[in-house]
Amino acid sequence: MLDGLSREPGLELHHVNFRLSHDNADIGRWRPGKITGTLRLAIQAIREGRHYHSDTLYYVPSPPGKRGALYRDWLVMLLCRPFFRRLILHWHAVGLAEWLEAHAVGVERAVTQVLLGRAELAIVLTNSLRHDAEYLNAREIAVVPNGIPDPRPEPRTVAATIPYQTLFLGLGSAEKGLFAAADAVIAANRKVAAPAGQPTFTLVAAGPFADPAAEARFREYSESHPDAIRHVGFADEKTKRALFARSHCLIFPTQYAAEGLPLVVLEALAHDRPILATRWRGLPDVVARNCGILVPPGEVTELTDALIALRASPPAPGTCRRRFEEEFTLAQHLRQLTAALRRSE
Repeated sequence: MLDGLSREPGLELHHVNFRLSHDNADIGRWRPGKITGTLRLAIQAIREGRHYHSDTLYYVPSPPGKRGALYRDWLVMLLCRPFFRRLILHWHAVGLAEWLEAHAVGVERAVTQVLLGRAELAIVLTNSLRHDAEYLNAREIAVVPNGIPDPRPEPRTVAATIPYQTLFLGLGSAEKGLFAAADAVIAANRKVAAPAGQPTFTLVAAGPFADPAAEARFREYSESHPDAIRHVGFADEKTKRALFARSHCLIFPTQYAAEGLPLVVLEALAHDRPILATRWRGLPDVVARNCGILVPPGEVTELTDALIALRASPPAPGTCRRRFEEEFTLAQHLRQLTAALRRSE
């Protein structure tokens, strides 16, 4: 995004990297070092803003669900917002409004409204993900879907043979749907009476585990069903290309509270692979009916039936790829983002 926008005439960007967490498990966790780090980076942002005469603060709010992350946003806004005329919030993680209403106390809701409220522009990923921006009374809301660089896969169709390989790509956790995917694959094999040792459906999972407990739990699945379920560790770009090439579909039954528009779904479309996922957050705006099947969150029985149906009737070759090319390329993302930024000037 930074590289693309920096080439746009009339847009001048100065980036302060606010990364404070060491890994996924550290996101939202309180540490004394995060307070000092936030203070240091906020002061750096103020200094750069004054030096370059920047009038706009662009900020990505933290994922909801952890007070430490929310309080960090408070601190940044308290320190930085008085020094900038305009505030732009880009909502990549969603669900803050729900969390505030369900879990926060009155003073937390009030402070959040004061410090993050009435932004000049709120950028949301899909039209169904406007609630956080509306809750905080953004003056203008722009819908800008994510976009990714085109992996330019070689045109190929996975042979419709046994086994039908499903790919889970992402953080290994129950919220992200790893264990629902495993349960669906096991249940599907049972439902079609696949012979022992010759599964009709397999699951290949790639990515880090959320914690040791999740890793141990998945190991039990793979040890109980060694022919059907396996984990291949971290997947770099080359490995991901190979995994998509050998897989028939992406399986992603997420219920992750802060899910917005997951990039792995766009990657699947770019590789011309259908998606089996949950009707959750921004996914219905992305997964068209001719590109996969969506089921209610937590419904493993429906997920199992959908898996069997997708194998029996997959999309025509090129259908998912066209969906990516029409809506979710990096060039389209940058064009829409630039237009939103210019409209709000």
